[in-house]
Parts: sequence; structure tokens; C-alpha cells
Amino acid sequence: MVFVPEEKIRAKVCVLIDVLRATSVIVTALANGATSVEPVPTLKQALVKKNKDVLVCGERRSVKPKGFDLGNSPLEYLSDLVQGKEIVLSTTNGTRAIQRIECEFLYAASFLNLSSIVRELKRHDSFTIVCSGQNGRIALEDVLCAGAIVALSGEKEKTDSALIAESVWRCNSSVFETISRSQHGRELIEKGFLRDVEYCSQIDLYSVVPIFDGSSFILQRSERSLQA
Repeated sequence: MVFVPEEKIRAKVCVLIDVLRATSVIVTALANGATSVEPVPTLKQALVKKNKDVLVCGERRSVKPKGFDLGNSPLEYLSDLVQGKEIVLSTTNGTRAIQRIECEFLYAASFLNLSSIVRELKRHDSFTIVCSGQNGRIALEDVLCAGAIVALSGEKEKTDSALIAESVWRCNSSVFETISRSQHGRELIEKGFLRDVEYCSQIDLYSVVPIFDGSSFILQRSERSLQA
């Protein structure tokens, strides 16, 4: 398990977590009918992709950049807006973390799709959890979600970092209270995003598994068939 992706991460199966808010946005957008979510590292790369079928979305310093269609609040990704659209997403931490991951299977996880991710991971012999962190520092909300995945997956062989995350989860009594005390949670609340923190704290709001196809996150093939 990786608390902050500072170096290249190589594994067969990886799980990306950015609870506040990139992976929560990815899960919400796909669950509400977006065809794909393409993460890009820079604002310029995002804006050049903008057209009538593509929504350019994301944040810098937690707010929507100029010229973007949507910000990084998952509450913005309503089905009326994202149904049938491609999403291009650029955020400070989550989308940049993807640049450091090399793997065969890459999933996007949040509390919103916790059980679905755990079920998927049980199909694999092992996996590496990558927490996006916050500006190069450990993010409590990501570690909490990682700990939930470790605890619920039933993995027998755990690294020290996985054991630390699991202990954080087992000591937790309320996801919202814990996240709202985190540094990033406090920053978002101060900027008026309390509802985002509440939303991202919900467990199993959706039964979706976003998987990276090399350029974008899409739904698992079986889920795409059901959605069609």
C-alpha cells in the first residue's frame, strides 16, 4: 500500500483512492451515465479536448478553473448533465497520481462504491492500494478508505502500511466525523463544500467498478451492458 505516490508504482493490480474528491467524482459520473472519465494532468490538456460531447471538469485549489464546464464537486455530476458525455478531469492530486502508476488493472475506489470494489478485488490474488494524498502529504480520508478496503477484503498477507490503514479504519466510529476533521476536509468545509464532505462520506451509494482502459476510466464491461 502507498500512502503518497512519490515514485513510480508498478504492480499487476492497483486501486486509486482520492476520496476528496477525484475518485468520488469518477464513481458518481459513471454511475450517472457518463461514458468515460479521462484524467489529464494539466488544465491546458483538458481545455483542448472540449467539444459538445466532452465536458471539461476539475479544480485547482478546490475551485473550478476558468473555462471548465464542471468543478470537482461530485454533486455537480447529475445524470441530466453527464448522461452520454465523455468527461475530461484534471485535479490537483488524484489525476496526477495516475501518472505514477503502471499496472494491468487499475480501479477507482471511494466510500461511494466500497463494497463493489472489495468484491472485485477478491477476484485477484493481491493488489496495491494507492492513496493520492494531499499536496504530497498523507491524506487521512484516503487512508481511512484504504483501511476499509483492507479490512473488508480479508487479505491475509498485509504490509505494515496496510496494517496501519486497517487500524485507522477499525478505530473510526463515523466516516463523516473523521473526514471532516482531516486537513483537506476542514479546508473544503471552510471553502463552502460541506455538502461534498457529507456526500463523499456515504458508503455504498453506488454499485459500480470504474476500471482504467489505458486512457479513461469506464465501467466494467458487464456494468456497461446493464446500463445500455
